[in-house]
Amino acid sequence: MILELQNTILEMIARGEPLAITVEQLCSNVEAVIPGISASVLTYDGSHLHPLAAPSLPSHYSAALEDLEAGAFAGSCGTAAYRGEPVIVTDIETDPLWENFKHLALPLGFKACWSTPIRNAAGVIGTFAFYYREHRGPSVREQKTVEACVHLCSIAIDRNERVLERERLIHADALTGLPNRVRFNQFVEEGAGGPSQPCALLLADIDNLKSANDIFGHAAGDALIKVVAERIAAAAARGRTFRLSGGEFAIIVEGGAAGHLKALADAILSAITAPSWCDGHVIHPSVTIGGALAKAGNDLEGVRRQADVALYHAKERSRGQYVQYTPELGTVQTKRFRAIRDVRLALAEDRLDAFYQPIVRLDTGHIVGFEALCRMRSPSGEIIAAANFHEATKDAHIAADLTYQMLLRVAHDIRG
Repeated sequence: MILELQNTILEMIARGEPLAITVEQLCSNVEAVIPGISASVLTYDGSHLHPLAAPSLPSHYSAALEDLEAGAFAGSCGTAAYRGEPVIVTDIETDPLWENFKHLALPLGFKACWSTPIRNAAGVIGTFAFYYREHRGPSVREQKTVEACVHLCSIAIDRNERVLERERLIHADALTGLPNRVRFNQFVEEGAGGPSQPCALLLADIDNLKSANDIFGHAAGDALIKVVAERIAAAAARGRTFRLSGGEFAIIVEGGAAGHLKALADAILSAITAPSWCDGHVIHPSVTIGGALAKAGNDLEGVRRQADVALYHAKERSRGQYVQYTPELGTVQTKRFRAIRDVRLALAEDRLDAFYQPIVRLDTGHIVGFEALCRMRSPSGEIIAAANFHEATKDAHIAADLTYQMLLRVAHDIRG
């Protein structure tokens, strides 16, 4: 029977069945072959117990044991976890270990309880218990069965902990410990908050992080990122704060309103500014924040795009401050992106020309120089004034390429 039980449970563990289902199956199988007992498994976190499986115990009984503190007089299971050794109580009604808990067990007809610690290399991680409806302790057969069950529970719990740790590492940022972009993207895909609980979003970006890395070294830059992460997480809800990449963080605010969102952004800005010791250097952290509120019919993905626009605008015009998205910002951003696209294409197709405007001395009327004006030709040949694509020059790469192209054109014209 024990061999068959082991094979069944080990196969479930190997298939990756959920821990609760696996242990529930273990308890059910044991109850099927040992009449008159009710089996129970609790996990132990080092101080408190948490029900994991108890197929024949009423749900209200298991609920009463949730977060049970282990101790010298904490029933059979709480005491077994506390002592780290089996505890046999043959009379729940009179045993002092059950003084504070017998009112839960006696109405269910339980008269005795035997609990055995579940161990791994680190220590006690749970308890396995038999409840009896008569005054007695375990038989030799039951002792051998529980010995096998405790070992199986240890294997199952250990495997589950390894799975949870792998998932944590996948979804956690190694430097800050915050949830990472992968976890944030999951929230976005799941539509965090749902339609009945709309979300707001803040995007925060560390100011001058590249300069800190270049001047003080990457160790100081990493220390700065950690400091900012800790301060943001303290000001917001840690479970809703994510590190996206580099010095960028996201804070999801469920059910946020405009006033609340600004207040949270202000609280973060205030919390960030205290000077910090970063790898031997004193740095005054600063972040820029963009935020957006969900509107009717607007999912979290849409809110993220709007917060991106607000953050971009804040970094351009209001560095170190908070900017909240408005439709006007989206219009400005769209114009800029279009201008950048048009100029980049014109550069690639050699459609940028220099138009020369003479500089005249007013007293003599002599031409003393020329001013080279940049003009862009459309694919159809129409001349486009610089005012129509000036926004593109706010992109450093576009501005540099444009300047280089104009210098080449002017040099060519002077030689010609």
